[in-house]
Amino acid sequence: MTERVGCKKRNQRQSEMESENMTIPCFDLCKSGVRLEEGSEEWKEMSKKVREACENHGCFILRCDEIIPKSVCEEMFHHMKALFDLPEETKQQYVTPRPYRNYTGKNSFIPLCESFGIDDTPLSEKAEAFTNLMWPQGNPPFWFL
Repeated sequence: MTERVGCKKRNQRQSEMESENMTIPCFDLCKSGVRLEEGSEEWKEMSKKVREACENHGCFILRCDEIIPKSVCEEMFHHMKALFDLPEETKQQYVTPRPYRNYTGKNSFIPLCESFGIDDTPLSEKAEAFTNLMWPQGNPPFWFL
């Protein structure tokens, strides 16, 4: 019995140490100015790595410096900060019947996590409707980005 407890504690410590050293996988889909060709061996290998990152880590970082200009990324983060800085009551107005798409606010289990699941944002009327819900006075730069 003592051996099992010791083994369990050792495995727990090892697991804690591994989680402290865990890094988020980072992928670059445009290496040296050459985009991965869909269906190519490189594409298949990258797809496998992305799937493994999602399965093992739940996330990954996508580098796209050569595809999306830095100024566009900075503007997008500026607008995302404005969205998440809105009052909690405003963000909670976003309700949709689809699961996991509503606003998910801060909670005691994951205090630094907030998210929105917004569908069909490439359709300008959907993006504009969401924007008008969050900013009734309007905020065209948010949805037009």
